[in-house]
Amino acid sequence: MRIELLGRVVVVAALGVTLAACSSGRTADTRRGVADAAYIPLRDVNVMRPEIPLLLRNLQYPYSTVTLTDCAAVTREIAALDGVLGPESYQPGPNRNIWDRSGDFVEEQVIDAAQSTAEDLIPFRSWVRRISGATRAEREALRAVANGQQRRTFLRGYGASLGCPNIIPPPPPQPVRAREGRDRPVN
Repeated sequence: MRIELLGRVVVVAALGVTLAACSSGRTADTRRGVADAAYIPLRDVNVMRPEIPLLLRNLQYPYSTVTLTDCAAVTREIAALDGVLGPESYQPGPNRNIWDRSGDFVEEQVIDAAQSTAEDLIPFRSWVRRISGATRAEREALRAVANGQQRRTFLRGYGASLGCPNIIPPPPPQPVRAREGRDRPVN
C-alpha cells in the first residue's frame, strides 16, 4: 500500500516538477527542493546531518570587534557572511510576471507534497528524531545560522557607525504615484 502510494506521489511530483520548470525557469531550485525532500528520512534517523559551514561553526561571539580594524575588514566579513547565508530578507528580489509567479506556486506545491510524503515514511517521526539526535543536530545548525545573521546585522551597524560607504544596501524603490492637482500631466 505504502509503495503504491509512494509511486503515485513520485509520478505526480515528476509531472509537477516538469510543469514548474517549464513555466518558471527555476529548475535548479526545483531539483534542490525535491532532493531535500528525498533526504528527509535520512536526516530523521541522523544518517545525514545538516552541514554547518566552517565560518559559522567558528563564530563564537557575534558582537566581537577584535578583528575589525577598518572599513575594508568590515566589508570583507560581511561579504563572507553573505556568501554563506545568502541575501538578507529585506533585499529586493527580481520582478516576476504572473506566469513566473504561477509557476513558482506550482513548484512550491510539488515540493511541499514531496516533503510531506517523505515525512510520513517514518512512523513516530518525532521520537525517532529525538532518539537518533537529529533534532539536536538541526537545532545546532539553526543556532549557527542565527548567530551568523546576528553577526552580519551587527557588522552592518558597526560599519555604518564607522562611516563605511555601501555597508547598508539601499531600500527597494517605492512605487511612484501621481499627486492630485498641479503635478498631474497635462494632455
